[in-house]
Amino acid sequence: MNSASDKPGQTLQTVERALSFLEYVAAADTAPTVQQVSAGLGLNITTCYHLMRTLLARGYLERRADATLRLGAGVGALFRSYQLNFNTSDKLAGIVAELAAATAETSFLSTLDDRNVILKVLVEGSQPLRVSGLYVGLTGNEPHRASGKAVLAHADADLRDEIIERNLTGMSPTAQRRSRAALLQELKEVQERGWAVDIDSSPGITALGAPFFKHDGSIAGAVGIVAPTSRFGEARETLVGTVLDSAGKATAVLRLAP
Repeated sequence: MNSASDKPGQTLQTVERALSFLEYVAAADTAPTVQQVSAGLGLNITTCYHLMRTLLARGYLERRADATLRLGAGVGALFRSYQLNFNTSDKLAGIVAELAAATAETSFLSTLDDRNVILKVLVEGSQPLRVSGLYVGLTGNEPHRASGKAVLAHADADLRDEIIERNLTGMSPTAQRRSRAALLQELKEVQERGWAVDIDSSPGITALGAPFFKHDGSIAGAVGIVAPTSRFGEARETLVGTVLDSAGKATAVLRLAP
């Protein structure tokens, strides 16, 4: 017989709180104190001190002389290990760097791995006003991300439907039917024109993505840029052409791969 802790969907509250603590510190604009974390998370200050001491002892947090907190070396070790699993070639990473240099916009490359579209390479743009908030390892919400739509438009039907269904969870049956129909129509258009766009899902931000393919013709991922919507509108044709060119280069790299 399974114990209560083995039941699907159950989580350990202490672990949830520790992870929330780390996420709060990571997302804070300025290094917070334990008191600020306590207030921000709505947790008892004594609980937060216990969590802080544990995370400090494991190296996941560091406490500065002014009592503010930042992520520790333990997080860096986890991240480095996470990145090593991506196996993105230097040539593909170079294509993203070239795209960022050509457009001056934040550029990315995402791949289809383990039935998810995962951001693998990210190069910030050189514009004074540029998009931030993306990170290597970003995944999920594929029907709304430009990279996700670029991949879904060329994925096999079973995988496409699985990912769509996963992202419609929580909607009413009527809303699911409408969203699915609208998305399938959009994916058909994406396939025909060769690129996908996400305008203002995050206010004032537009993402553009174009698919690239493996040597056997199956979808590998998407390469693209993220820019303020105002700037995208002004340079739309140029940006689309440059992104398509980068996607073509990525496909050429994979066709030459052993």
